[in-house]
Amino acid sequence: MLLLLVVIAVVVAIITQSGNNGARKVANVSCDSGEQLATHYHSHLSIIYQGNEVNVPGNIGIETSCFYWIHTHDTTGVIHIEAPKAQANHTFTLGDFFNVWNEPLSKKQVANFTISGDTKLVIYIDGKVQPDGTDPRGIPLKNHEQIVLEITPPTVDPPPSYTWPAGL
Repeated sequence: MLLLLVVIAVVVAIITQSGNNGARKVANVSCDSGEQLATHYHSHLSIIYQGNEVNVPGNIGIETSCFYWIHTHDTTGVIHIEAPKAQANHTFTLGDFFNVWNEPLSKKQVANFTISGDTKLVIYIDGKVQPDGTDPRGIPLKNHEQIVLEITPPTVDPPPSYTWPAGL
């Protein structure tokens, strides 16, 4: 009986120290008690609706007790990808970010913006328009990549760019 209690205590201690604070795990993205910096890079997202840039909210993926591996700190559109070393070869996607955000993303929906009728989703990556039919969920998040999701009309030409601050 004593051995059983010791085993249970060890299992509880391992679970408690693993960083799983009861927060939901979203697909391949976990929420840990602190930021993970072994894999650390940034992408940028702009959303354009009716010719106007819409702020990506700050603190997406930051909860009281944990940070998701993909998160924002402010409304600049910078997406922080900060994951453990074991995730160094994993390709996180824009779909992963929208899952953490808990907002829909498809060819017909970007957060609360619906694409239908005379509207169209135009996707730019690093200033280059992507082919019609590109699935926005599958866009990989890469270091200093600039992603623009534009719901037209009107078309903003050229799409906005982002100047990376020193050290980011």
